Amino acid sequence: MPWINNLKSQGVECHLLQDGAPAHKSRIARDYLTTERIDWLWGPGHLPDINASEHAWPWIRRHVTRDFTPSCTEKKCERQWVQEWEDMSIEVINKWVMHVPKVVRLIIQHGGKNDFHG
Repeated sequence: MPWINNLKSQGVECHLLQDGAPAHKSRIARDYLTTERIDWLWGPGHLPDINASEHAWPWIRRHVTRDFTPSCTEKKCERQWVQEWEDMSIEVINKWVMHVPKVVRLIIQHGGKNDFHG
């Protein structure tokens, strides 16, 4: 949490967005956040919209399927996934990352719910 406290010391309003994972909801985790004076919001149990890396897996799967024949061995499969990971452009990654603040604002507006997709 030092990075949150560092941002707060610079005057940046911060909220830690937590999903419903048991470790996040535990008493010890809540007590720690309270002691550290870190505000948090409860989000839905699974928040792929605000985790840019979650978008990488379907992207890689689509590209492996498009660019390669089905792999017959674990090693071949690994090579295909690594190749697609390395071929992923920074523009694609930046698009996912730049979308996160908008989604977080929507989640905050909806009281921590991820029900704004339509």
